Amino acid sequence: MKKTLVIVFAAIAAVATLIVSSRNTPSGAVPVPEKKVQYPFQLTFNPDVPKNLPEDADSVALISFAWNEFFALNWKSTYNTITKERGYPDKKWSLSTNVPYPQEPVVWETYAHRTELRPYNDTMLAFDKIPKYVYQTTPVVRAGVDFTLFNNLDENNEIGSCDLYAKIIQYGKQLQVLYQAKVNRDEYMYLYNHYPDSNKLKKAINTTAANIKQFSAYYSPTLYPSYGGTTCNCPPQANVVCLPCGGAKIPGTTRATYVGALEVKTAWREIFPEEAARYFVRKVITYEKSGNSTIVQNKYYGLIGIHIIRKMLNFPSFVFATFEHVDVEVNDMGLVRLDTLPTPEQIPQRYKRAHPIPAVVDSSTAYAHRELKKINPNSIWKYYRLVGVQGNPTDDTKSFSYYLANYVIESDPPLANFRGSSIKHPYDGGKNSLYKGQFYTMGGCQGCHGVTQLRGSDCSFVMGLVDQPHATPDISRATDKLELYKQAFLSISGMGNKK
Repeated sequence: MKKTLVIVFAAIAAVATLIVSSRNTPSGAVPVPEKKVQYPFQLTFNPDVPKNLPEDADSVALISFAWNEFFALNWKSTYNTITKERGYPDKKWSLSTNVPYPQEPVVWETYAHRTELRPYNDTMLAFDKIPKYVYQTTPVVRAGVDFTLFNNLDENNEIGSCDLYAKIIQYGKQLQVLYQAKVNRDEYMYLYNHYPDSNKLKKAINTTAANIKQFSAYYSPTLYPSYGGTTCNCPPQANVVCLPCGGAKIPGTTRATYVGALEVKTAWREIFPEEAARYFVRKVITYEKSGNSTIVQNKYYGLIGIHIIRKMLNFPSFVFATFEHVDVEVNDMGLVRLDTLPTPEQIPQRYKRAHPIPAVVDSSTAYAHRELKKINPNSIWKYYRLVGVQGNPTDDTKSFSYYLANYVIESDPPLANFRGSSIKHPYDGGKNSLYKGQFYTMGGCQGCHGVTQLRGSDCSFVMGLVDQPHATPDISRATDKLELYKQAFLSISGMGNKK
């Protein structure tokens, strides 16, 4: 009996060994690769900026929205020096045109620069004009220099938080990253029609901030019950700052809807000829300091980062999407923090991305690039990737893209890890955003902009009172930019403690 059992166990062991061996030994057949997650992205590659997005949109829907916005805004515009029509796509043009990008301005380039929105002389011009940049003292424009170009790179740092440089191993501080901010027609015309006088705007901002503090709303729900507390199409008589929402009905029309207030912030650096084929390159306006004078220059710079933020009917705290060039992390970027009393000799420090790009976002970039190559294999946009997108604010630090930050627009720790009540207190976990009557501690881009919302300027820095209007390009500043932001936002500390 024992001998029989031994034989049985031996047989079982032999079979098991054979099974294991068959699993571990190559069969000669082609191995089946592990399947990657397939996401149902819905990319349209057309000139129409999407107006609708469900309130409960998941990460895939938000990502698709971001890419569709990106391609629409990078479409060739209808602008020319005769009609001067700004902000519209040329629907006769196509991405399939066999060029890397149009030499004519793309849509977002024709938006209004922050100094057109808030000129120092307090006189806004009609939107459809050749750009005019008005500072307290007009910079020196020498013969042959064009001071009417669409890309006016008058910001030298990340809202006073840090200076950023490229290729620091080779060039030290020679290749400084420059920035600019622009707004679309809906946002520009809102200010133009409601508060073109800065004193009226200041009063409206202060009223909005006071209402938020008292009512957890932009206006009193008791005085205006029929409006339901919406921050899209607020009651005009409330005299508050309430930017138009994409998808919301334009008052006085039957079916027309807003594109919505839309802002674009871009980051640029000087590009060498051997790199130009991989970048969206433009002739731009930059500045240099010469004695007591600010000199206007024209140079060729390449786009390395782009923020697109937009107020929507279902996303009144804006949708925040950010893109960057695929080479930024291998270009030896280095920063000099401005909140640590740097000296002029301070060496830029290399840095790591604070938070990884989510896998689903990376997957969307791969998908967008594959599809784009089918349409136009020469497109320059195959060298740009999505970093992330934020929808409505939340307290959940584990939520999708909670700490959204662009590698070259929010580079240093205070901005890349923002989750606070102010620029001075970026990590204190204080309330910084208002959504449907509730206060939230939001992170990243949206949390930082939320501070301006509680300040009364509806999630917009360029609409606010901090450093507005701009007296000079950053290179000629006599004031500490970061300190201005810190002091201005101190007054909202403690706001939004109620739930």
